[in-house]
Amino acid sequence: MMTKNNKRKITSLPVVVILIIILDLGFLYYIKYSNQKLTLSDLDLYNFGNISNLFFTILLIIGLLIVVFKKSIVFNSKIFFPFFLINQFLLILIYFLKYISLPFKEIYYLGQSGDELFIGAIFAFYTLTFLVMIFLIWLFIFNYKNILVLRAIVNSILSMLVMLLLVFLFIIGKEADLDKNLIKSDKNNIGIVLGAAVWSKNKPSPSLSGRVDNALTLYEQKRISQIYLTGSNAPGELSESEVALKYIKDKGFNTSEIFIEKKTTSTNEQIQYIKNNLIGIPNKNVVVISDSYHLVRVLEIAKFHKIKIQVSASKLSQSFEKAVYNKIREALALTMFWLYAL
Repeated sequence: MMTKNNKRKITSLPVVVILIIILDLGFLYYIKYSNQKLTLSDLDLYNFGNISNLFFTILLIIGLLIVVFKKSIVFNSKIFFPFFLINQFLLILIYFLKYISLPFKEIYYLGQSGDELFIGAIFAFYTLTFLVMIFLIWLFIFNYKNILVLRAIVNSILSMLVMLLLVFLFIIGKEADLDKNLIKSDKNNIGIVLGAAVWSKNKPSPSLSGRVDNALTLYEQKRISQIYLTGSNAPGELSESEVALKYIKDKGFNTSEIFIEKKTTSTNEQIQYIKNNLIGIPNKNVVVISDSYHLVRVLEIAKFHKIKIQVSASKLSQSFEKAVYNKIREALALTMFWLYAL
């Protein structure tokens, strides 16, 4: 049991935490924009991801302010402070990860490198600790006394699952709208095929071949006049763009208007490549070609970069289980992009 004197002494701690949390928000925005090779001068507070960051920060700050001004609330620093310290450590680690050479690059799982999975796990744990702090504060406010840490952790995990479900439903809704935006015939349209997995013996995955087939169809219909193939490679493989080009040659297509890029390793890098190398070409309209579930995130990244693109979805046929799996992966990726511009 804490004495009255102890309760009074620690009321200054929430004030310090509030100041640090405000600084953290600015630091997080800096990390997000540097992740996309942008500066804080590009900050758009109306961006959904930035609004989400602000919302969670305000929710925590309001709780801390209530603790400060309502003296009857017992603020248990022994429960709260360890999560606060872990959260601060993770935020600092997140910043330095871009300067650290991780040892997991050669590991690939679920189409992602070990480095990407490790960084994603750090961000997920950061999110968890932030939500735990929010729930702990509000459990203090509502005078819960039993198993506070367990309640906060369970509530945080459930909140993350609910967020994931909402993003999953968002993707389904936006996917349905993609078919309404047909690409009109225009000699100024250029098609950019986003890279996808390459199977053993440099065979294009169904996802990659489906994207290329769609690009070739658009080219034949004169809806695009050039095709750009993008994507780097996993260990022991040709690059995704080289495999895509070989696939086109094997079909007997003329490749004079087909170009390859083989340095980008992620959707983020491919959008940056488009922005830096293709958006500025005079009188050219960019048409990004990928799978429908993937294009939802592509459009969100383009919106973050304030660039205008058109999109065209491949006609990839998938089983129900595979479609659900891909949308869950995209829901995770889109959530991470909105919150942290990963």
